[in-house]
Amino acid sequence: MLSTSMLKEEVDVIVDLVAQKKTEDAKQRLNHLVPEVSSEYGRGAILALNGILNVLENKNAERMSDYEKILRATERIPRLQTIDDMDRGYLQTITKWAKKSRAPVKDSGSVPQG
Repeated sequence: MLSTSMLKEEVDVIVDLVAQKKTEDAKQRLNHLVPEVSSEYGRGAILALNGILNVLENKNAERMSDYEKILRATERIPRLQTIDDMDRGYLQTITKWAKKSRAPVKDSGSVPQG
């Protein structure tokens, strides 16, 4: 059994691997993590990670490419309804992934002066 902080650290590592497009490494870590999870929060995080990996593996990544909409939804849902620990784990994991996966914003305002 993992403590909450250890679980969150492991989820962060897996999210980083997914964002770096290292899906095989992410799947292996996730498979090792699953038997260690007993909390509802952890189960929600596992569901989110499995969903992300399934979409990316099935070559349907464009379905999850609007990171701003994903982030907006994950911010709104807790305000609109009561969520339990499983929902919280799911939403926080999706949020971490969307933030790490979205394209960096181009800084068009800073042009080098020569």
